[in-house]
Order: sequence, then structure tokens, then C-alpha cells
Amino acid sequence: MLLACLFTGPCLATHTITHESVDGYAPSLAELRLIFSRQKLYWPDGQAITVFILSPDSKLHQEFCIEQLDILPYVLQRRWDRLVYSGTGDRPRIVADERAMRRAVQMTPGSIGYLSSTAQTQGGVGDEQ
Repeated sequence: MLLACLFTGPCLATHTITHESVDGYAPSLAELRLIFSRQKLYWPDGQAITVFILSPDSKLHQEFCIEQLDILPYVLQRRWDRLVYSGTGDRPRIVADERAMRRAVQMTPGSIGYLSSTAQTQGGVGDEQ
């Protein structure tokens, strides 16, 4: 993996972050996929899940989809489109950058998002998953 990062450009390594109201709950990979695809809408305690993402065109979003969710970004986008066009769901909320992501997750109970590992080490928000 390290060699792949060296030869393919900078590795951003991502981590999920959650609001402090979700403290102590670490979703599995399968649950993360369901949460970010907007198929799981509530935490185990019944609190609504608010999902924040960076622009789908951003390198960090694409890396998060591939590395953390093990799904290609365009597949996730198609799932969101299907939910919206069928009237059964909505897309995640898009934020401008990692600073906005950190702020949005801090201020929104039940929320989840992600940061690069460099942003994560510069001051955490909620839990690192």
C-alpha cells in the first residue's frame, strides 16, 4: 500500500468523524456504506443521521469512497440520484472544505463526515472511526 501511494501521488488517508452525540458508537464497514449511501437514516439510539461530504469531484471524497467505503464514487452518486429522483430520499449535504466539514459535524447532532488524516491531527471533532 505504501508503495502504491508513493507511485500514484499523495495519499490523503481519510477518517470518519461524528458529532459528540454519537459518542461511543463505531459503525462497521457495512453500516458506513449504508449511512453514506443514505440507506441507513438513524443511529441505534433513534437519532437521525445527517451525512456531510465534500464535493463529489474532490480528490478527498473520491479517496474516502474507495478507501473507507470500498465503493466507487460514481456508484454512490447513482444511488443518491435514484433516491432523489424516486422521491424516497435525499443526498448528503455538501460542504466546501475540511474546515467547513469539521464545523458542520461539530454543530449538527447525529452527524457524520470525514477528514484527511492531516486535518484529523490538527484538532479532532467527535470520534475518529
